[in-house]
Amino acid sequence: MARVKLVISDIDGTLTRRRGDLLLDVDAINAIRLLEENGIKVSLATGNSVPVAAGLARYIGSSGPIIAENGCTIFDRESWEIIHVCEGKPPKELFYELKSLGLRPSWQNPYRYHDIAFLDPRKDPNLRAKVEEIVAKYGNYVAIVTGYAYHIAPKGTSKARGAEVVLKILNVDRSEAVAVGDGENDIPLFEALGFSATPSDADPQAKAKARYIASKPGGRGFAEIAKMIVEGKLP
Repeated sequence: MARVKLVISDIDGTLTRRRGDLLLDVDAINAIRLLEENGIKVSLATGNSVPVAAGLARYIGSSGPIIAENGCTIFDRESWEIIHVCEGKPPKELFYELKSLGLRPSWQNPYRYHDIAFLDPRKDPNLRAKVEEIVAKYGNYVAIVTGYAYHIAPKGTSKARGAEVVLKILNVDRSEAVAVGDGENDIPLFEALGFSATPSDADPQAKAKARYIASKPGGRGFAEIAKMIVEGKLP
């Protein structure tokens, strides 16, 4: 592939210590700084809201535009502009119907522009089908499952759509960009960029679509991938 100019990375499960963990991995933070020091921008692509992702990016040292709400919003770090890829937001009726299932609304919901998120305190694997059934009734929305939360967003939402905006902002070709993620919601991003990689403990569906699977989990896997990029050793 062409020389790498951009890495677009998921956060939860990719920069954290392992999948399911919320604590950032120190090796991953150091790897982001290594990439940036070598002229390779890092953009975060996440289901989190703009304020959370932007604050994190500032402190860990990634300089690229931020893809938030699974691709619905882009925060341009240079202009401070928020670019809206999606339109609208799920109605209150849908919100309350999902809440009645025992799902806990994310504390970030007041800061989201286009999607809403719910956590499942019971971690019930059988709940997904019910959530998707309820969302389907409303027609214009989709349930995005990240392994951390249920995100309800306008149809067509994906990190790939957000990546298209980031590539234009930075004037980078898709062949010059690498996607790193651990969840099924990262698969569209894998398909949109020139190369894709996952930590060793990624979701099986994500690993099946990635070009490279690291030998280590979570943030240590990200660090392994970053080192290969800097050294020009991508397979």
